[in-house]
Amino acid sequence: MLRNLIVQMNQTQQFLWRTHPDGRRQVSWRVWLLIFVTPVLFLATAALLAYDSVSFVSRADRTTGEVVRVYEWEDWTPWAGNHTVYGPVFRYEFRDGEMTEASLGQSSANWGFEIGSRHDILFNPETRGNVRLPLFEHLWALPLTILCIGLITLVPALFGAWRVRRWLRGGAGG
Repeated sequence: MLRNLIVQMNQTQQFLWRTHPDGRRQVSWRVWLLIFVTPVLFLATAALLAYDSVSFVSRADRTTGEVVRVYEWEDWTPWAGNHTVYGPVFRYEFRDGEMTEASLGQSSANWGFEIGSRHDILFNPETRGNVRLPLFEHLWALPLTILCIGLITLVPALFGAWRVRRWLRGGAGG
């Protein structure tokens, strides 16, 4: 059934791969899209997230924030099982004498800070409430993880591309 569908598609203009009567082999752009769509999406996402972190750090001011609240809830992940995650809220000086509060917008099992404790934070002086911790976990872990996934998915994509190019060279006439 699948073979009949592929043969039928190859007889129209919407083909994936086909062999011409003279022996030439041809591959549609759709094959290349299918081969490389996953790694390209992962690598592009990693680049965008890394750019976001770089641009935030380059514009950010460093200050000390005081923990005023810590939200906590139970979470589950395949690698840690049931565990508690924390989302701290910091009070910091936004402008001269003007205090404000902001959360990180993320949670982690490592951020169970004591209320009243003080920590270095980065904040965007143009946007109230946009703060991040100057830690690898908060700035670079996600882009690096997605980059690794993209590189891992690139391996089978390159193998698939190699196989397709090998098939194309096997046809008569080039």
